[in-house]
Amino acid sequence: MGLLMAIPVDLNGLMWAVGLLSIPLLLAIPMKIAWQYWIGSGHEETEYRGMVRQIIDSGRQLSPFRDTLDDLARGLRIKPGRQRLIEADLLHPLALSHFLILPALIIFPLAVVVALPVILVGFPFLILVEFILIKNKVLMKSLRLIETWLHWQVIHIPKPHRGPVLTKSGIGEFSQHVVHFSQIPQGTFLGLFAWLMVHWTLKMDSFGLELSLAAGFYIILLGVLSVLNTAFESDLVFVDPSKGRLVPVDQWLESILKPIVGIGLLFLIGRNLLDEARGGNPVLFATTVLALLYGAAIVGIAYRWGYSLWRGNNVRSIFEMQIIDGLAPLSYDLTRNKGRIDFRVRMTMEERIETISKLPTNQMTFEALQNLPKSNTSDMIPNNPIK
Repeated sequence: MGLLMAIPVDLNGLMWAVGLLSIPLLLAIPMKIAWQYWIGSGHEETEYRGMVRQIIDSGRQLSPFRDTLDDLARGLRIKPGRQRLIEADLLHPLALSHFLILPALIIFPLAVVVALPVILVGFPFLILVEFILIKNKVLMKSLRLIETWLHWQVIHIPKPHRGPVLTKSGIGEFSQHVVHFSQIPQGTFLGLFAWLMVHWTLKMDSFGLELSLAAGFYIILLGVLSVLNTAFESDLVFVDPSKGRLVPVDQWLESILKPIVGIGLLFLIGRNLLDEARGGNPVLFATTVLALLYGAAIVGIAYRWGYSLWRGNNVRSIFEMQIIDGLAPLSYDLTRNKGRIDFRVRMTMEERIETISKLPTNQMTFEALQNLPKSNTSDMIPNNPIK
């Protein structure tokens, strides 16, 4: 310890390295401001956003209001593509972490060729993880164990964008990119974390071997995470009666990963920077971190888009059926009307999925939204499945 303290620190190189690592943040802040200004700057877009937000805040799905929203968009001279983009921004908002890795999209066509070996190796592993977690019902049984151990209950609360899409959007439409890109940062920072762990613990002389081991570690983590995220799009929510809270299952997973990966990244980057400043090349290390950050983003984007389009709907449907058979959760409405919060059981999850999968026959107006009764439920309440 005393020997490390005696080694002089290259302050000049350290400052340059910190400056390089600050570039993504310095770029992200103005990009986020510009994005918000571009999405909702005009009077027409602002009015449309307000109406969509009114439905979302009420706890209702957008599909019963689709005709009314389309009429409103046409009246405001908002094109369908722009309309879907505004809705995608409200339903899948982009945080500052998304804009940290946004430059990866600029180099995506070229960089994906470099990342192709990792992608090709990773997709077969995705199928293996899917076979273990989904086909063998390991994930469903894990949720059942969580119910038992923590005395929680799994319920179903459909999200606002559930229901049939009357106006189809193209695969390459910008609104679809926003939807898929909303979950990219999680896998991206996990990739950087994987390399830093290998770099810090093994301290290998061969960068190529170190990168290969990190890539293998990243493939494992990203494969598990991709399958979990896809399955957890099933709108499942943990209820913790002892603390009186509702925790969406996907957010519960993120709440576990964020502290580990976030604090781990800060510690590992800081520790490695100091080590490099005492006898290495901190500028080269910072450049490597940035390159791997955007490289992990490229792989994460390819995984997310590819797996979502290829297996997403199938995995989600299989997992939903497993949850219905194994846990039989109830489906609830969590609505807000004129300041009043209403949380009531509607039906079973199986019945709700069948209901929202059908074309909405009764379209609603905004006046109907304002005058909604406190609950549209009968007196027949299904039995609690865990009693």
